[in-house]
Amino acid sequence: MLLSGLALTCSGVVVALVAELTARGVLRRNGGAGVRIASVMKTDATWKAGHRAARPWLHGTALSFGGSGILSIVAQPSIADPGFLVGMASGLLLLCGGAAVAHQAARRTEDATGGPAEQ
Repeated sequence: MLLSGLALTCSGVVVALVAELTARGVLRRNGGAGVRIASVMKTDATWKAGHRAARPWLHGTALSFGGSGILSIVAQPSIADPGFLVGMASGLLLLCGGAAVAHQAARRTEDATGGPAEQ
């Protein structure tokens, strides 16, 4: 479980970094990182609004991944194995919740600006 725990912990760190950089506007629309759904990708404004709205959800995902990854490294297998699965499942649920919140924020932004003005 050491390798799996390290991978999940590193994934949590990456999710947290991407969440923060996109929400702050440092990481702009791109082909590799961020919430990758059409409504968020439409314009720079929808990208930023979606990521700002999803920030707490993405940080929750990062904590879930990171916490369960660390737990799987340091705990006994009888605790680590179910903790790993619970951490992954809860992280994925939080990630889906973040995508839904990002979609709603992007749609509100698009409606407020009168549609996609920039591509």
